[in-house]
Amino acid sequence: MHTNKHNRKKLGICKLTLESGTFVDSHLIPKALTKPVQKGFPFVQFQSGAPPVRRWSSWYDPELVTHEGEKILEKLDTWAITEFQKNKLIWSSWGTDCTLGSLHTPIGNSSWGIREVKGIDPKRLRLFFLSLLWRAAATSRGEFADVQLPPEDLEQLRHMICSHDVEPISFYPVQLTQLSTIGIIHNHAPIADAKRIPSIELGTFTRSLQIYRFYFDGLIAHIHRHASDDGTTSSLGNLIVGAEETLIISTQTYEGSYQGENLAAIMANIIGSKEAYICPEAPHA
Repeated sequence: MHTNKHNRKKLGICKLTLESGTFVDSHLIPKALTKPVQKGFPFVQFQSGAPPVRRWSSWYDPELVTHEGEKILEKLDTWAITEFQKNKLIWSSWGTDCTLGSLHTPIGNSSWGIREVKGIDPKRLRLFFLSLLWRAAATSRGEFADVQLPPEDLEQLRHMICSHDVEPISFYPVQLTQLSTIGIIHNHAPIADAKRIPSIELGTFTRSLQIYRFYFDGLIAHIHRHASDDGTTSSLGNLIVGAEETLIISTQTYEGSYQGENLAAIMANIIGSKEAYICPEAPHA
């Protein structure tokens, strides 16, 4: 029997465990969170500074981790996906619902709202998002080029994931925003961005915060781009993932959100945009 050389997996050093072994195809964002609208069909994939493309599978790296490293990441992913579905944090867990409904509290007549989530292990949830940051920074895939970390920070992230240590909380802290209405199903590579911090007076902003923005299935993670701060993170309390047992998440309607406006602008500039458009009313896979 002949073995196809293209199907042979490479041997090398796992970037997560630092041990030698056989590399595996490792998804940089869990495959279950990057599904197409309908099973068997391609989905639209977006990244910073590049035109949208159709893909049949989400991003993976064939030379990032070995079987042992993938076990660590897969365990985190499986747990996180279960929690997201149970708490309806992702669109694909909504069933036939088109909005969050009573799960969140709208703020006045604005597009913003707030929801309280209890019962998710805060440390484990933070570890999952730190693992996404590590994958994005450790991979050589061009779609993740926006995520660049100093070598010492990347090494600390690696150690935190392997040791399950999520302290200090000010090391690349994470905040979540959930889109409260259904929009276009798509994938978007993580980007370096600036988040405007609203003031107490609705409609105004006090300052901007440098972040890495991760998006998947209606859930947005803003990972602050710093390894330490002057106490700002601790002052945010349960707005930060992992800080307390109860997590406060901001919500925003898809209409008027960065995600919706960005996709609309991209599609408006595509000739024959039907190639890229996916109907938001189409059923989930």
